[in-house]
Amino acid sequence: MLQKPTYDTDLRKNLILSELTDLYTYRALIFHLIRRNVTSRYKRSVLGVAWTLLDPLITMVVMAIIFSTIYGRSMPAYPVFLLSALIIFNFIQQSSTGAIVDLLNGGWLLGKVYMPRTVFSITSTGANLVNFFYSLIPLVLLVLAYNIPMTPAILFIPIAMLNCILFTLGLGFLFSIFAIFFADMINIHSILMRLLLYLSGTFYVAEDIPERFRPLIELNPIYTLITLFRDPIYFGTLPDPWTIVYSTAWAVGLFILGLIVFLHFHDQIAYRI
Repeated sequence: MLQKPTYDTDLRKNLILSELTDLYTYRALIFHLIRRNVTSRYKRSVLGVAWTLLDPLITMVVMAIIFSTIYGRSMPAYPVFLLSALIIFNFIQQSSTGAIVDLLNGGWLLGKVYMPRTVFSITSTGANLVNFFYSLIPLVLLVLAYNIPMTPAILFIPIAMLNCILFTLGLGFLFSIFAIFFADMINIHSILMRLLLYLSGTFYVAEDIPERFRPLIELNPIYTLITLFRDPIYFGTLPDPWTIVYSTAWAVGLFILGLIVFLHFHDQIAYRI
């Protein structure tokens, strides 16, 4: 009687645990790829890493000019309010976009050499995390220029960023694995992120939206991620408990869901790219 063939992946009973173990084993490779992504992005560029500072600054200046006529009096230091949201949104958008592009462009390597399948999403997020820290420089300068007092609430920022990283990784896992089956996922992701930008309270406060539409803003997970980061900086206060719990549930839930779905289909990456 013929026996059913057994594949190596069938022996990996716990895919999540195996993947996490492999990520630790290949941590040197991950750090190398993150460094390569950061350096290659600005290779042969005259301004180099300055583009990381200019991108959110230019957007902030344009939006500040437009919306300062609306919020200029009611919201002092409006550029700080705006920039603190833009750098979070840019981090999520650029990291998830990079996860899709890197997997589609480099996924063929998975059929040649062994490496953790999630390495592309992780290195994209890691590289953009480096750029995020560079983006903090103009934000800090604006905080000092507008003389915004720092309160103990600023210590909440690492927790806010942890939620943001988990959410971004989950988003990258889902869209990158679906993109190998449906090329349209690239355009869907682009449209979705553009829609979420206007529903994330980046350049306005949710209280200014008519009450019947306000749930569209407040239930947007990116809005809560921005709130977790912006409130300690701009308002000097901790986000309300509901926002913290809701944002954390989204971040952890999407990360776990994205990882499970990604690992479920990861054996097909090399055959479909």
